[in-house]
Amino acid sequence: METSATCMEGSTVDTVFDVFDLSDYTFLRISRGGVYGNMIEQSYQAEGVFKLRSGMIQSNNQESRQSESTLHVKPDESFIADITVNGKILFVGNGIQVQGEDYEIIGATGGQNFDDGELEHYRLTLQATDYSEITEES
Repeated sequence: METSATCMEGSTVDTVFDVFDLSDYTFLRISRGGVYGNMIEQSYQAEGVFKLRSGMIQSNNQESRQSESTLHVKPDESFIADITVNGKILFVGNGIQVQGEDYEIIGATGGQNFDDGELEHYRLTLQATDYSEITEES
């Protein structure tokens, strides 16, 4: 897929996918709270820009681990059509597996290209989780 956008003057504009290294990831469409508990309905392979961010937060004499990792997703990924309901893309609550770790999507925003204003990516905010006990539907 060509990721550079063309601006009015005919020159190409770099996207986030041109500037940063791409990481392979798996998008997990999760069904929640069914009779058999949470299940992975479907998985999709894709490439995006993953940024690992983690740290410790101290509050009231307690420390807790915080993960604010992000993943930039191309707006034409095939799984987006499968999670769109009434024109709204429902990223939150689904999962990502990247670099051997599991993450739950806890937020999503659209990102425009600064040069041409076109939708360039979706930025997913990820929280570390564990999907090892969730089964995949067959």
